[in-house]
Amino acid sequence: MVCCASWIGAIAGLWLAQKRRMRLQRAPLRGRRLQGLPGWGLELPQDPAASLALRRSLPLWIAEALLSWLAPPEAEAVAAASNAAPRLDLRVNALRSSPKAVQEALAAAGVLAAPLAGLPWGLELQGRSGDLRQLPGYGEGHWSVQDRSAQQVVQLLDPQPGEWILDACAAPGGKAIQMAELCLGDTHLWAVDRSEARLRRLQRNAERLGVAGAIQVLAADATALPQRQPDWLGRFDRILLDAPCSGLGTLARHADARWRLTPAAIDELAALQDRLLAALAPLLRPGGWLVYATCTVHSRENSERVNAFVLQHPHWRLLQHWQRWPGDGDGFYAALLQAPA
Repeated sequence: MVCCASWIGAIAGLWLAQKRRMRLQRAPLRGRRLQGLPGWGLELPQDPAASLALRRSLPLWIAEALLSWLAPPEAEAVAAASNAAPRLDLRVNALRSSPKAVQEALAAAGVLAAPLAGLPWGLELQGRSGDLRQLPGYGEGHWSVQDRSAQQVVQLLDPQPGEWILDACAAPGGKAIQMAELCLGDTHLWAVDRSEARLRRLQRNAERLGVAGAIQVLAADATALPQRQPDWLGRFDRILLDAPCSGLGTLARHADARWRLTPAAIDELAALQDRLLAALAPLLRPGGWLVYATCTVHSRENSERVNAFVLQHPHWRLLQHWQRWPGDGDGFYAALLQAPA
């Protein structure tokens, strides 16, 4: 028995020692060295971009880009936010409920929600909420999940009841549905996307939220709309181009995307974004508004695209634009352009 007990004690000691080693290996990086790792003693790279890339699990080219756009503390904050658990925001359906009513219903179910500053229909869920479809109001279409930055894009476009509105890259449809809600269902709203499957998802969400009759869908390539829909030339009061992009503002939600992207992919996306802007511009009525938006932080896809468009169309006006960085919501860019009157 004594020998057996000694053997068990030895095994237990080895197991505890292994757990301690694993715990140390998962410890956060401190200072300029990897502290507390027996036998490692590794120096972090002296190059700021290489150090940032290693510490925040980013490809070197993304770390270099962040440091070219931002001061080191801001670049560090954005890199950290790209690895943090993202916030969970709701958009209350103006047709079916109110923020106060949704807050009260959620609170009764033990889920707290706080208002989002500057977004009268926005709420942030606080704490763990489980399966969102089981929360009060989901089945009744009282609210949708939509990040605060995405909500601000539609706020910038400011759609009005009775207008002709085009959402040119619409699926899965959060912003198109938001526009229909804000216009109280009174709008000539077209949602265009290349994917029929994603448009069917848009229609299902629109039905749940009570705006299916306010949205017409078209499966088409938005770059070919002037040729496919010649009756749309000069038709729309407002156009939303939520352009295909690298998604670098949403890495916290799509962690592996950083390793699939390359600088060459950014160049290809920029060329597509130029083609989309050129194709959609003729569809806007004189004096109409177009919002160009992306969920990325790369200037090549954002301000550079808008500036290039304005240079080629000098009679267009850039009314305002903004860049939201990951942290307080997803990273988004949006620019409001006005066609010549």
